[in-house]
Amino acid sequence: MNRTMRVERLSVSGVRPGEIVVATGVAHPERGPVGSPAAPLLAAALGRGEPDPGSRRIRLHPVDGAAGTGDAVLVMASYLELDGRAVGLGAAAHADDRAAVDICAELVAQWAGLLRSRRLLVAAPEPDCAGARAGVETILRAARVARREVPVYVYSRPVAAVDRIARLAEAGVAFTDDLDAVPDGSVVAFPPHGVPLPVRAEAAARGLGVVDTTCPLAALAHRDVEAYAHRGDTVVLMTGARDTAGEWVSVSQAPESVLTMRNAAQASDLQRFGVDPERLSLVVQTGIPVDDAAGMITALRDRYPRVRGQHYDALCYAATDRAAAVRSLAGAVDLTLVLGAADDPDAGQLEAEAAADGRAVRRLAAAGELAAAWLTGVNAIGVVPARSAPGALMPQVLDALAGLGPLSVTEREVRTGPRPAVDGAAPGFPAQPGGTVVDA
Repeated sequence: MNRTMRVERLSVSGVRPGEIVVATGVAHPERGPVGSPAAPLLAAALGRGEPDPGSRRIRLHPVDGAAGTGDAVLVMASYLELDGRAVGLGAAAHADDRAAVDICAELVAQWAGLLRSRRLLVAAPEPDCAGARAGVETILRAARVARREVPVYVYSRPVAAVDRIARLAEAGVAFTDDLDAVPDGSVVAFPPHGVPLPVRAEAAARGLGVVDTTCPLAALAHRDVEAYAHRGDTVVLMTGARDTAGEWVSVSQAPESVLTMRNAAQASDLQRFGVDPERLSLVVQTGIPVDDAAGMITALRDRYPRVRGQHYDALCYAATDRAAAVRSLAGAVDLTLVLGAADDPDAGQLEAEAAADGRAVRRLAAAGELAAAWLTGVNAIGVVPARSAPGALMPQVLDALAGLGPLSVTEREVRTGPRPAVDGAAPGFPAQPGGTVVDA
């Protein structure tokens, strides 16, 4: 790439005084069409005042540099890909506005200095677990069957990517935290993290149509909580430090018998609740990394050797695998970009995982937020999508980065689960979470 890179100025037309045109593509007199995927990054930098365009209007537009004459100056850098395609970046200003031409030169020099081949490592781009994906699809099928003739409500919003939630809204699905808001004769869907037992009972008593998308692993945890409490045990629910949508559902299965445990140190605090060491059980909340639970289980067993609990094959590894993939990815790159909204707790958790050991991490809610200063000396970039990231954001970021040099894009994913038995079947637990449509 370095041997084919060229920085130059061309005489062009179509630029008015008082504006700077960032080229979305250039017709070059020798190289022909020059693509500029990074153009939005340059325009966004000008919008942030990097460099300061003053009061000049910023416009994204193709620029024709093939004619060779005009009343404006295009400052551009370009290089040739291995297949001969030309890629570059540039900005143009009216020739009489020398200050604007200087701004274009500074802008292009800043971003041209970042042009290089890079390795891009993408965390498996699906932020939702299998249970969430299957649950949303089941609700969508129910909405299509209803054809808006019978309203479909979801009790409690599913924990899913924004695009999936948007699909539900587009299908006419409504969300509520109050079953009283669901009219008689309607259909109510239970989300993948489940609902409390009283909600199930009320839906059945009212004769509502029920779409139960509770993840099988979440349902197993709920049944374990109920069963352990029924036999007279105090149930220690391992919830970890983070809040999960399903925690309150698990507690609601037997609220008088459940104690939540967020860290290993709390094992020594249980005695103040008067627990019977002979009647103690544990359940790991779905949605938390199993690694987080492991230390708590060890501490609890050290303190209460007679504690009983779930079969480990019933544990949910979705959060574990996602966290492991992010840590592995962040350790292999110079910079990790977490795609997600500024106020998204999921993005914040991913940032914390990636930033372990002082690694460089930045959050992007839009591709244009990518700053030149972040990329100085960066040869490998990791990209991790949070649930708040629109599906279009990942390709936008990849496209923009492709405008800053040839990219090698690879994907990293971690998968953990029970090892299949000899006959090929997992020992007693469902491998593919999903939902069922049940008429109450």
